[in-house]
Amino acid sequence: MFETEFEKLTNAEQNEFARVVNTLMLRSFIVRDVFDSKEKAMRINSDYRFIERHFDLINDYLKYTNWIMEKDVLNGVVALFNMNEQNRLRIDRETSLLLFVLRLIYETEKNESSQTGESIYITTPTLIKTMIDHGITMAGKRMSGRLFAKSLRFLANHNIIAKVSGSYDEGNVAFYILPSIIFAVDNQKIKAMSEALEQMKVGGEDEDA
Repeated sequence: MFETEFEKLTNAEQNEFARVVNTLMLRSFIVRDVFDSKEKAMRINSDYRFIERHFDLINDYLKYTNWIMEKDVLNGVVALFNMNEQNRLRIDRETSLLLFVLRLIYETEKNESSQTGESIYITTPTLIKTMIDHGITMAGKRMSGRLFAKSLRFLANHNIIAKVSGSYDEGNVAFYILPSIIFAVDNQKIKAMSEALEQMKVGGEDEDA
């Protein structure tokens, strides 16, 4: 039983248990490798290690309210899901498109680049170039790094990206795309959106012809 096992933890561990669970509930994802702004490098996340040590206990606690964790050991991600598919966040069109493009970049870089580790380093100019190359635009809005400030902050707050340098408001951010993006946008959705974009491109070419 949860209560019996929880009582076996020290007071410090019980406090840490509460803090880590609240962090998970707030952010949806906990990743193994995080960017340390002081050391200017990726490091092991102590929250992830705590969840590893007490995975079953935390899952037993979460099940009381119909939540469950999934752990991807290979990519170093713990993801939180509601078994009733409730408490879903609704995100705006700009954030949805941005999330898709970041997932596309992540897949491409993982398959083709020499970057090591599970996180992918990019900058806002790279992001914008990828969107332009795929014919993704924001209706009535000029494409710029500043346009994505709100969306990038949102994704950072949910441990989908990790800012390295720059300013969201100035539109010159460098950041890591974290492997949690795999859970945020699954393969079926990225395939469907890729096909839709290709059809849009073909349609545009036909009109030009």
